[in-house]
Amino acid sequence: MQRSWVMALVVGSGLLAQTPPPEPPPAPAPTAPAPEAKPQAPKPEEAKPETAKAPAEAVKPAAQEAAPAAAQEAKPATPEAKPFDQWRPTQRKYAYDLDRAVLAAHELGYYRSHPRAIEVRDALEALVGTKDALPDKAKEGLAPVEAYLAAFHANHGPYDAEGKKILMEGNWKGLRSLALAATKAGARTGDAATKGLEGRLARVRGLLFDPKVDAAAPTWAEPEAAKGKKARKAKAPKAPEGFHEQKAVLASWVKQAMHYVDDTPQEVEIKGEKKKRLLPDPVQTKALAGLVTWLDRDDLEVLRDPGMGWLDLRRLATGTGADQGRAGFGLLDHAGDIAGSKAPEGAAPALPLLPVLQPVMGESKFSKGDEKRAILAEVKLLPPAATLAEQMVAFEKLGRSREFDAK
Repeated sequence: MQRSWVMALVVGSGLLAQTPPPEPPPAPAPTAPAPEAKPQAPKPEEAKPETAKAPAEAVKPAAQEAAPAAAQEAKPATPEAKPFDQWRPTQRKYAYDLDRAVLAAHELGYYRSHPRAIEVRDALEALVGTKDALPDKAKEGLAPVEAYLAAFHANHGPYDAEGKKILMEGNWKGLRSLALAATKAGARTGDAATKGLEGRLARVRGLLFDPKVDAAAPTWAEPEAAKGKKARKAKAPKAPEGFHEQKAVLASWVKQAMHYVDDTPQEVEIKGEKKKRLLPDPVQTKALAGLVTWLDRDDLEVLRDPGMGWLDLRRLATGTGADQGRAGFGLLDHAGDIAGSKAPEGAAPALPLLPVLQPVMGESKFSKGDEKRAILAEVKLLPPAATLAEQMVAFEKLGRSREFDAK
């Protein structure tokens, strides 16, 4: 019995000597990938096509999605797409001030086409304005004047879309006799606009009839420095008369519009706690402030700026909703292009007939004593004029004024 136990111990010791001692399991590396990631790894032959495919399908769509998002963020927001009578009173006042700013901008843009563009237009409009008081024989001579004015309005100055000067049919002799007849008619009716009409038209007769006089639109660029000892210094252009005053009219309506900028939800910090509040939209405020800064420069700097090309109703008042009282928002939408000196591209579209925004004045609650202070209480949307000529006569009057044209 004792011998059997000893033999079992000897055999067991031999077996243990032949078996190697167990090794501890290796510690997992901290950067090792998760086990489930291995089945998703691409095969070697599939890796190359995926790499070449990535820029075309991943990078490009991301850039395409980011561009519209950035453009949408930078574009000023406009009132919601509702009929004009459903807008809040402040939104209608905002539309009115922007509308007046666009009309003032259109007037300012005339000066860039030619220094005497306003002078030509005003003299011819005064002449046409006496049509009802003219003798029948004299009325026949008005046809070429009316045709020239229609082209002048449509092209925003005395040059067409290709830069060619617009000429009036007929001659100076016929226009002069018509001006004399209009002056007599104006004296009978008390029309002060016809005073000195013959002399006013005589100053611009070359621009109207002679193809060689100012055949190309003037350049406002600084003249090149004279070369050589005997070379004469080139004469720098001067800003047209009235340009500075019209620039101030535009700035005043832009500043007025800033009082009615749309309120949007914004995050503010109050006593260390973030809360949502309705505040003037920062994008719209920045756009309007940029316009004021752009206008607050030397007259010639503004005239030479490529952004001046936007100051035209054909470009600013043809956006979405222009026929529903939103014509003025074109100036807000392109404020960044104007202030950023970015010229418009392509030919300007045709000028449409636009509705009229009529202000309704009220009495301020803050009037003191007998002094009554009138304020803008409401805005009405009226139908457009019957013709382009009638529309432009009314718009030009509004464009040169800072006053509310209330009925």
